Order: sequence, then C-alpha cells, then structure tokens
Amino acid sequence: MIQRFKVTILALLMAIICAGCQKKDDISEKAPDAASTTESASDVSISDESAVGDSVAEDDNIEIKSEISEDRRYHSATVKGVDYSLTVDLTKWEGNTNLLQIETLESLFWQVYPKMYERFGIYSSAPTDVELLIENEGYEIACAWENKVHLHDMWLHDNPEDFDCYTHELAHLIQNGWSEDYLEYDSYIERFADYCRYIYAYDDGKYNDKGWTLQTVETENTRELSVRFLVWLDYELSSSDRDFMYDYFVLCSDCQFAKTDWPKAWKTLFAGTKFEGKTIDEVWNEYSTSDFAIFSSNSEKPGESDLLSKYDIRNKCKK
Repeated sequence: MIQRFKVTILALLMAIICAGCQKKDDISEKAPDAASTTESASDVSISDESAVGDSVAEDDNIEIKSEISEDRRYHSATVKGVDYSLTVDLTKWEGNTNLLQIETLESLFWQVYPKMYERFGIYSSAPTDVELLIENEGYEIACAWENKVHLHDMWLHDNPEDFDCYTHELAHLIQNGWSEDYLEYDSYIERFADYCRYIYAYDDGKYNDKGWTLQTVETENTRELSVRFLVWLDYELSSSDRDFMYDYFVLCSDCQFAKTDWPKAWKTLFAGTKFEGKTIDEVWNEYSTSDFAIFSSNSEKPGESDLLSKYDIRNKCKK
C-alpha cells in the first residue's frame, strides 16, 4: 500500500513538471500581445543559421528600443546624434510576408537608412520617423511618399530575397520630393534610388547581387536609362575632398536647372574634376567604352561579381 502511494505521488509530480514544460513551450511559440525591449546591435541579430539575414552591421553600435504588438512593431534608436524610428504597420498584413522577412527588413532599415540620411537626407530634410506598411493593395511591389513605404504583402512571398526593393524605396524618402520640372530626365528620380539600392545594398549585396543587375551599356545605352553611369561617375570623381554624388543630389534637390539647362548643370558638376571642360556627351562616351560599362554585376556571393572583382565600388563610394 505504501509503495503504491509513493508511485502515485511520483507520477503526479512528473505530470505537473511536464505540464509546466508544455505551457512554457506554448508561450514561446506565440507572439506576445505587447512587449517593450531594449536591444543592442548584437541582440538584434538573427542568430538562427537558417535565418534570411543578419542584423545591423557589427561596427554600428546601435541600441534599439522596441515595442512589439500584434499589428504594430515600433523601433527607435539614436545614431550619430540623430533620433530615428521605424514603425512596421501590420494592420493590413495577411501573413504572406513571413515574420523572419519582416525582421530582416527591420535590420535593413537600421543598416541602410541612417547611412543614406547622413550623406544625403540631412540636406533634403528627409524624415527620420519612417513607417513601413505591409499590405495587399493595388500596387505590384512597393511605393513611397512622405515618410511611408508601402510593401505589397505578396512580393517577398514570391521573391523571397528581394529585400533591397526596400532600400530603393527608402532612397525615395531620402530624396524628399525631387521636382521633375528641374531634372534633365524624369527617370533620374528612379536612377538615383537604384544607385542607392546598389551602393547601400543590405549586407554588402548578399541578396541584391544574386538577382538584381546593374545593366551593361548595351542594355541601358543612354544616361536617361543608366544606373551604372551614376555609379561610375561616383567611382571616378568622388574622393576624400569631394563627394560628387552629394553635389549631384544637392543640384537635383534645389531645382537649380530647368530641363533645358542641364548641359550647364553637368558642366557645373564636372568643374574641378578630371572631366572639367567636357560635355556630358563626351563623358558618356568615355564611360561607354570603359570596362566598367560591360562587366557583369551578378554574384552568388557578396563582392564576387566580375565588376566588383575589378572595381572596389562599395568601399569607395559608400560614405
């Protein structure tokens, strides 16, 4: 009788322990209704080896404060004296963009946006409080205006590594409203955003360079179309003494030249460089006959494309 009683007590204790373990597991699998945390850059990193992306660059000592709820993810941090926040609005999210992808987009923001803001956005008074809305609306990929980026909920579901479409849209926020009336071509708005997508690509192009290509001069055969031409100008003309792309950005932001006056605009930009005195057509011809214009930018691993093997573009151009 006593022996049977001991066995019963032991079984009961084991049942209680197992129930406690199961309850703990159930809680860990569910997102909390609300949470407030302070995370260092290393804490934000996705530690699972199968994770899609890393987090903030290791050399960026950023302390990120986060508040997470079912339909809102809010993050804030101060970077080099500037206060930033990112709000991910999930009120219209249908779950097609998975949580790991959302976390990667959040990491991308902290790795990319402060750098672009420091270089360009301070001048244009770009927003520092940014919203990302993931939703199933009437656009195909993404769009941006004011301080908001809208990302279609199906895009990363169907294109699971195209995170740098977000980099492109963040660059539009940095532009903060260029006027088409004062650009040589309306397409310069998109060319600049694509320039930023390439130069500031998340994790040094780990995902971008596999599927998003800087087209060669054979395909993008005019400066109206060519992203690579802007990258080349930055590579050739920027130095520790002068940031050519910053000057280009200022000129475009300030509406200094009407469409018909852009031959003068280019001469202004080339003043004091090795292209001083040359017309934009002469500079284009020099670009179009260079190796830079024809090497492939595709790469399965960061930095291993034919173009990056010969030209250390990101290290030279990313300020």
